[in-house]
Amino acid sequence: MGEKLMKILSAKQMRALDRYCIDDLKIPGVMLMERAGQAVANVATSMYDGMSSMTLVLCGKGNNGGDGLVAARILQERGWLVLVVLPFPPGDLSSDALIMLSRAITVNVPIRMSTTDEELAEADVVIDALLGTGIYGPVDGVLAELIDQVNFVRGGRKVLAVDIPSGIDADSGAVHNTAIRAECTVTLATPKLGLLNYPGSEYVGSWHVAAIGFPIELIAEWPYEAELTESAEARSWLPVRPEAAHKRSVGWMLVVAGSPGMTGAAALACRSGYRSGAGLVRLALPEQLVPALNAQLTEVVFRPMPATASGTLSFTAVAQLLAEASEVDAALIGPGLSRNRATAIAVRQLVSKWPGPLVVDADALSAVAEDHTCLSCRTAPTIITPHPGEMARLLGITVTEAQADRIATAKAAAIKFNAIVVYKGTPALVVTPDGTVRVNPHGSPALATAGSGDVLAGSITALLAQGTPPAAAASLALYIGSMAANMLTARVGQHGITASDIIEELPAAMGELERGG
Repeated sequence: MGEKLMKILSAKQMRALDRYCIDDLKIPGVMLMERAGQAVANVATSMYDGMSSMTLVLCGKGNNGGDGLVAARILQERGWLVLVVLPFPPGDLSSDALIMLSRAITVNVPIRMSTTDEELAEADVVIDALLGTGIYGPVDGVLAELIDQVNFVRGGRKVLAVDIPSGIDADSGAVHNTAIRAECTVTLATPKLGLLNYPGSEYVGSWHVAAIGFPIELIAEWPYEAELTESAEARSWLPVRPEAAHKRSVGWMLVVAGSPGMTGAAALACRSGYRSGAGLVRLALPEQLVPALNAQLTEVVFRPMPATASGTLSFTAVAQLLAEASEVDAALIGPGLSRNRATAIAVRQLVSKWPGPLVVDADALSAVAEDHTCLSCRTAPTIITPHPGEMARLLGITVTEAQADRIATAKAAAIKFNAIVVYKGTPALVVTPDGTVRVNPHGSPALATAGSGDVLAGSITALLAQGTPPAAAASLALYIGSMAANMLTARVGQHGITASDIIEELPAAMGELERGG
């Protein structure tokens, strides 16, 4: 899926990398701290257009606090009015942070143990350097009081967090009782999982990765939890359409979908397929539903299928569907199919026997949850796209358990079902059976709308049909879908965006990505 992705490390892996650089490579810790503080000061300067009239820097006793002390000193040297709040006696500080405290005192940075609501209200910028990645449980005592004070007295200021907002678990993103709500987070060396996992992702604002002196080649080889999809990598996965392209050469896909009352899911998946670049989309659905969609889907080729007495896909349709396999490049099964038991049997038969790339979505996942051997026996590429409720059914666990450690959950599913897992939610993940984890960086509240899952499934299938490798197709579909949602949001806001709106924006998102956006 690519070689130049941004690594996402756990807190333990990050600490090990830090210690290796200091102990084995002999990079002085104070040098790393200076670079971290410099990066924070630079972002603070860019956040506030002009010199801040008041900047409060909240410093803890560990290395995160040392980074804050460096930032305070640099900002004061640039002419900013700075006040450091250090709610600990100097003897409690780490050795490197104590050095930075001494340097700050040397240039007369004012330091106090507390602040007032009036000062918070007047501050243009607040820099949170209290806890960083070292927190694993509830914040208590004076730090909890200070965090709540910052959150309560908002004013018009900007809050910038160092590495990760204080109070957020660096791995799970959990917020046990309180955490800083930041407009911006400067994360050091590599992103932290807690920046991306909900609810922590709600607290970080925009975030920037600051290089602080770790050798790039070392980070590339260091153990990591996941990879973050970046625009350059996503761009490399876009299908190439040559001048001599024709509809057969750019991918044909089959969608098996629809039941009485659920024709919309089938329509959305097909339209998304076309808008994601497929040359031809075939739709197999119960025969009596064709008139309802025929006028709506003018470009779609219909394949009427036998139906059950309830009007859902019949088991007798399996042979006809398998006859389509040699004529299409990828298939999608599931949107709006219903949970009819006879249809579920047909789904499992089709999944087990389909010879080509296959996306299993929505109601097809419920059918597979009853007997997953149809998945595990497959040899052709398979992608499953569960949301947390579907994941819980697939693994026989509760939704709470499925969400407690999303990466571990998705890895377990990928291994169990021998499939690439697109785990929808925040953050959206793509996990392969070999344990590779890809994180989509661009979630959007606008995607919280009926039918967005059908749009994603259709887009993945279209990219598969165009020859994009399976895991890359899943990651790219997530990327352009959230990119489309964010482009819409920038124009009209988050409210009222529908799945159809997102479909219409997909070509623009792909074009923007292709141009380097």
